[in-house]
Amino acid sequence: MPKKSKPKRPSTDTSLVLGRLARALDTHQLVGVRRWIAGADRVDGFVTGIGAAWVALAKLDDRVRPDGWSLLRLRDIKSVSIDPDPDCFEIRALRARNLWPPTPIGVALNDVAALVRSAARAEPVITVFVEDDRPRICWIGSVMSLGEQTLRLLEIDTQGEWRRKPRAIDLEDITRIEIGGGYEEALRLVAGPPPAVIRPA
Repeated sequence: MPKKSKPKRPSTDTSLVLGRLARALDTHQLVGVRRWIAGADRVDGFVTGIGAAWVALAKLDDRVRPDGWSLLRLRDIKSVSIDPDPDCFEIRALRARNLWPPTPIGVALNDVAALVRSAARAEPVITVFVEDDRPRICWIGSVMSLGEQTLRLLEIDTQGEWRRKPRAIDLEDITRIEIGGGYEEALRLVAGPPPAVIRPA
């Protein structure tokens, strides 16, 4: 069956988006990122890295503590809003907890294959989104293998159990990856080590 064609999107002022992201990276200001993907939620955080194809945002949880990173595909970004207050509540809370500035995450941001490979090296469990097709669904698991076009992810279900078979995901369909969050950590702790996972070279 032929793949469903992706919806055409209005052209984005790439220089404006990149300029705002670069400014937020330099000044450590809180940002809100909206994307063209229908049904995708707004992503808030602190920019900690910008590559040719992806951007890394350090996230906060409801207790205003670091909660991993969101890695977003640059071509999907519609707009970037920057909190104009360099001393906003979130920043003051992080400073009071000696958790400032946000910690960069050492992942490759220039192409999706390198991103997945480096994310798998950084964290044993990652969250993968293909929001063009399923904006409200994500898969959490460990990378079993990585080919030129396909990622094979061994999932953990919501009860902290490893699935029996890996899920194949087309790399070109990946719109967002999250790593290092508290929910992923909880699932990994309950599930234990994945069975016979082969890390991508």
